[in-house]
Amino acid sequence: MASVNHETPSASLTTRLKAGQFHVLQKLLFSWIKPTILGCDATSLGITSLDDVCYVLPYRSIADLLVIDKACAAAGLPRPSDPLGQAQQSGAFVFLGQPEGALGRKTQRQYAGRVTKLLAQQTAQSRPIKLIPVSLFWGHQPDREGSWFKHLFSENWTVTSRLKKLLAIIFHSKHILVQFSQAIDLSELTTDSAADEKHERKLLRLLRVRFNQQKQAILGPDISHRRTLIQSMLSSEAVRAAIEKEARHKRGAVSKVEKKALMYANEIASHQSYRVIRFFHGILTWLWNKLYDGVDINNINQVKELARNHEIVYVPCHRSHIDYLLLSYVLYHNGLSPPHIAAGKNLNMPIVGPLLRRAGAFFMRRSFQGDALYKAVFDEYLHLMFTRGYSVEYFIEGSRSRTGRSLPPRTGMLSMTMRSFQRDASKPICFMPVYFGYEKILEDATYLDELSGAAKKEESILDIFKVLGSLKNVFGKVTVNFGEPVHLQAFFDQHLANWQQVDAVDSADFARTCSLLANQLSQAINAAAAINPVNLVATILLSTPRQNIEETRLASHVNTLIKVAQGMVPGPYLSITDLSANAIIDEAVAVTGILRTQESFGSVLSAPSPLPILLSYYRNNTIHVFALPALIARLIQKGYCLDDLHTTCQTLYPCLRAEFFLPWDESELPVVISRIVDVLASTQLVHKDGNQLICPEVTSDAYANLMDLGSIIDPTLQRFFIVSELLEHGSHLTLREVESIAGTIGHQLSVFYGINAPEFFDKSLFSTLIATLKARQIIGYQQQQLSLYPEFKLFRQTVQRNLEEDIKMNVLQLVRRHLTQPLADAQPAV
Repeated sequence: MASVNHETPSASLTTRLKAGQFHVLQKLLFSWIKPTILGCDATSLGITSLDDVCYVLPYRSIADLLVIDKACAAAGLPRPSDPLGQAQQSGAFVFLGQPEGALGRKTQRQYAGRVTKLLAQQTAQSRPIKLIPVSLFWGHQPDREGSWFKHLFSENWTVTSRLKKLLAIIFHSKHILVQFSQAIDLSELTTDSAADEKHERKLLRLLRVRFNQQKQAILGPDISHRRTLIQSMLSSEAVRAAIEKEARHKRGAVSKVEKKALMYANEIASHQSYRVIRFFHGILTWLWNKLYDGVDINNINQVKELARNHEIVYVPCHRSHIDYLLLSYVLYHNGLSPPHIAAGKNLNMPIVGPLLRRAGAFFMRRSFQGDALYKAVFDEYLHLMFTRGYSVEYFIEGSRSRTGRSLPPRTGMLSMTMRSFQRDASKPICFMPVYFGYEKILEDATYLDELSGAAKKEESILDIFKVLGSLKNVFGKVTVNFGEPVHLQAFFDQHLANWQQVDAVDSADFARTCSLLANQLSQAINAAAAINPVNLVATILLSTPRQNIEETRLASHVNTLIKVAQGMVPGPYLSITDLSANAIIDEAVAVTGILRTQESFGSVLSAPSPLPILLSYYRNNTIHVFALPALIARLIQKGYCLDDLHTTCQTLYPCLRAEFFLPWDESELPVVISRIVDVLASTQLVHKDGNQLICPEVTSDAYANLMDLGSIIDPTLQRFFIVSELLEHGSHLTLREVESIAGTIGHQLSVFYGINAPEFFDKSLFSTLIATLKARQIIGYQQQQLSLYPEFKLFRQTVQRNLEEDIKMNVLQLVRRHLTQPLADAQPAV
């Protein structure tokens, strides 16, 4: 089409494209393309029926207008092809720029006259005019730095927009992204007394910023050629210094060390390709539809807002190998740039490794210890990712959780991220916690073997292919929750003085700050948990002595747990299933294989062996949500008054918080405890009479629910008791020996009492408890000498008071037996 130089392009366009022609072109276009439409609803846009709506496009394009008009019609929004407002102007749309020349090259030329008329119209009427910026991405991929190909397919450079769109329509008909942005209210923009020209400049500047932010969030920065990126890494000061240092230390040639550094760089660096990403998108779209009943996504809009002007580091929990794929799919499907993903070197296998690398994976060794050159190369690669604006993803747990609990965070990648930001803080970094909630994971058979005592297998992406034969099984739903973001600069400002002065920061202070950040992120991940039918039913069923329960009682207890969870929400990030109790039970039975049998007195649900072991995995996904309510329920059942309940919770809370990554500071605990007691009272599990807390009748269903809720915390209190008795009676032990013997005693108790939860004797839980007691100065350990401080007596007595007598007797017998036999004869911890 010839270029248009009129002041009112919409009028010209409407004249050339009559309604019938417009409809025919639209129908023809949509017979082939299937665009993804994002943000096209009145709530997200911030518009009402009382507003006049005008759509703003960055460049003049009939194809863009056809797509936007169709999207608005489908969403029931005002259409750009309709007249605008009371003035009945032809077409409710504005183009900021126009293509010039036969091939339609894009320019930054703007239609100032059209914008001027809109501002004048707003001044003349009381009804608000709201401008909605809309961006279209034909092909949905970023440019590649220095590539001649980008001059053919660029979204924002100055060549061949029409040819690019034609090729995108032909070859990428399903990869066309339309992003609607929140409306700009002209009535608010024109409230001051500034000149019209100033309003116009302000509006145009605001629109340009919006469009640039949309492009940054959706496409990310231009992709560097891998060769160029590697050259930048190897020529950096830090890597050059490491090369020269190793050459001196090993008395070798610098060229030989340079080759070694190049080998490391090639081993590490990703080679992201949007062709491969589109391939994975197609495969994964089929997989999710085939495998799961749906993918529920929560809080994605906050990610979109942050992506406009932040470098995002995604820090998900790690449950399954498909975590990598799921997050990239969710982000790409919602119009966000897929992250570069830190993956273990063990996944860099033939065929699979190159595919993952082109999907954005970069590979790292389990340990950098003893190889300063490798560390320097990896540090520089990560630094380049951050400073060039790429989003990054890594798992702070380090490996997949086999027990369903959040693993203690590792600080290696966090430390490198913090060091990089110290070097260059020009791009704000934001950590985005992500929680994956599976009703059933692909690797459940492998996990069941490992939880039952089989040796842990080396992680391999091939595990996924081994379970593809089970696709006919029911896997339920999967939930992806984005949690509360953590802004690195604000965190530094709060916790690390003079952090910008790298040489002035004490290494111990830096390590302490890194640990604080790791714990805060783990807490944020847990706070974004997904409570689904499977983990609800698993939590209840495993709280019964023989893992069976009447269905009516199960439904009652499901409703109780949901009300408790709703009262416990630490923020807007936790998600809770909206199914009824009966639908929750039906879903759990269908997904897990829980047996439902019909007896003369009603329906009974049971978990035959070895299903309880696998159910413990799903129970552990959300056990942290119920840990504190369970403790309070246990104390109420023990006859505590409100004051004693507060005192006991204050004593035990630091250890509970460390084990379950609970979000509340100790200063918040009194309010949280009071809220939990009120929730339990509202569900008839307790009656408040001043300072007294009165249990329901022992024969009532409410009392049974209170008992089952309290039993959730029993294994934790039992571990506390094992450790406190070993510390009390084993002053000659080292802390490592205490951990080992505690694990052995836990294993023995699990056999005696039929505890189908392998994490009960998980050594890491005992290690976390001992580290917390030491950090809180409840115990001391210096020069391999154990000391018990006065606070230890209160901790030990508090734990003792809240356990059943038979458990205490068995633990004391086992402790005495292990302390009187040679340590070499003790059974090693599992």
